[in-house]
Amino acid sequence: MGDRSHGYLPVINAARTVNVADLKAGDLDSAGHPVLHFYSRKPPEYAVYQTRERAMVHFADAPDVSDEQRKVLAQLAPLRGETNALIDDWREKPDRYHTLGIIPRRNGARIRQRAARYDRRIGDALIVALEGDLTGAGAVLQEIKDDVIEERVGWSRFEYLLVAITIAFAFILFSILFAVLTVPDVDDAAAAARSLLCDTELDPRCFDDATDLWRGAMAGALGSFFSIALAIRGRTVLPDLNKVNNWMDAGLRVAIGIIAGTVLVALVVSDFVNLRIGEAAGELNELYIGIVGFVGGFAERLVPDLLARAAVQEGEKPVLRKPEPDLDAAGAAPAGAAVGSAPAGEVVEGDVPPDDETEDGCVEDLDIDEDDLTRDEHLPAASGGVAQPDDGPEGTKG
Repeated sequence: MGDRSHGYLPVINAARTVNVADLKAGDLDSAGHPVLHFYSRKPPEYAVYQTRERAMVHFADAPDVSDEQRKVLAQLAPLRGETNALIDDWREKPDRYHTLGIIPRRNGARIRQRAARYDRRIGDALIVALEGDLTGAGAVLQEIKDDVIEERVGWSRFEYLLVAITIAFAFILFSILFAVLTVPDVDDAAAAARSLLCDTELDPRCFDDATDLWRGAMAGALGSFFSIALAIRGRTVLPDLNKVNNWMDAGLRVAIGIIAGTVLVALVVSDFVNLRIGEAAGELNELYIGIVGFVGGFAERLVPDLLARAAVQEGEKPVLRKPEPDLDAAGAAPAGAAVGSAPAGEVVEGDVPPDDETEDGCVEDLDIDEDDLTRDEHLPAASGGVAQPDDGPEGTKG
């Protein structure tokens, strides 16, 4: 079959057309990729096979049939490309690798088998399309893509949780070590007292309630991780398939919890906020400070909402209202007194309404001609009500 190169792989002459029946496992296809194995081969119409990159198709030997097959499969190319992009790194996964750069893993072979399983399903979808069922092939490819995304999202949630717990407990460990290092390790009480004295201009730890703030920060980190764990369990966290964005989101949520726990403890210690659970009033002890910091880290929107309510709103125009009359100062006016500037006892002509404005418009006392009346028989038939007995002459209705 021509010259040999690439070690054991035979090279197909570019000037020669490869038929479906001539293509065999181990050969190079028309694109120069080695054929690993076949999913289906139907000479002279088509062959579906696997390469190191993806599942491929060798089209029919007849040019007109081959062109028609290319047009049909071109409609599935975007969906095939999206699915292949999701499993590309699975095909070349090494046996040993590290998650997050620090956690060793040895399941590379299982991941490669997972990619092979999806490639086989893609090959089945291509066979369905070449047999004339383009709609069914598209449905199969869409199902494959959904399954891959679901598996990717599940792994992203696990990475999200790992990053959150790593950052949270790393901060807690750092805080504990920091607190231990600040405790003097001497036996002499006077020397211990002197060692606690520090320069406030040089040491940032030297201020009141610093210990409570550190405790609030540690409790906030724990509360943020608890919130993340509940959200992942409830499937309300939407992790990003991009690792950097996923890790950054998890780290930021823990950082927000740490800051929120610290700020909420500071607000409680400063008596700006009074946090109660039920009717019990908490005392400022270590347990109460821990609870406050945990609540601040768990309810990550609590502290921003408190700060937003306390912010001074500038630039708003005042609401103008008409002044209400002071009836007590003016005294009780007579019921018939007119509103105006005329002295008491005088009646201004314009203040007295004309007689026709005081009439209520009733026509009961008016004389109506007989010709203007409408008899009952000329009125439309009534519906509902109670029928009156017909015991007199026809009445009139005004």
